Amino acid sequence: MLRVHNETLKSQHDSDVTQVQVLQKEKQKVVTKLEEKDSLYLKTKQSLRQSEERNRKKDKDKIELESNLSKVKSEFTKTDSKYKELLEKEKILDCKILEKDKVIESQKTEITGQKEEIEKYSKLMAMFHNLSSGKTTQR
Repeated sequence: MLRVHNETLKSQHDSDVTQVQVLQKEKQKVVTKLEEKDSLYLKTKQSLRQSEERNRKKDKDKIELESNLSKVKSEFTKTDSKYKELLEKEKILDCKILEKDKVIESQKTEITGQKEEIEKYSKLMAMFHNLSSGKTTQR
């Protein structure tokens, strides 16, 4: 009976040892999977931090670009306004030039007329002079 009991205990022991070995292998597999998952978690966490850092930088760049865009828009508005002012001044000056050109043309016409009058009177004076000079020499 002791022998049977001993055999039973030995059999149970062998069974327990086998079961412990199986459990140790399973434990090792679980530990390995856990390490893999932990490694993946750390990589993912690092990737997330890098992504967050890139996002912060992009947000900062975006804010800076928006600020620059506002400045450029403001400068464009000022430049456009000055351009419109200059166009208006150009139109005014063109009108004044046309008026002055008309005045100049009128004055040229008047001068031409006066030159013709002067030439006509010069000829008359020359004729009077010739006539009066001729009379003086005949006396």
